[in-house]
Amino acid sequence: MEEQRCSSCGAILFGEGNVVFKCPKCGESKIGRCSNCRDQSVTYVCKACGFEGP
Repeated sequence: MEEQRCSSCGAILFGEGNVVFKCPKCGESKIGRCSNCRDQSVTYVCKACGFEGP
């Protein structure tokens, strides 16, 4: 199994407060978010379609 990393900062996702979800625009790429980047609303970019969000 591939280890999940935060799409914003690259931290390994483990423990509580982290999420992994499909891109809300294309639904193809998985986006990982660590609790720190989620709390601070750090921007992420989908590798498949270029969608930016928090």
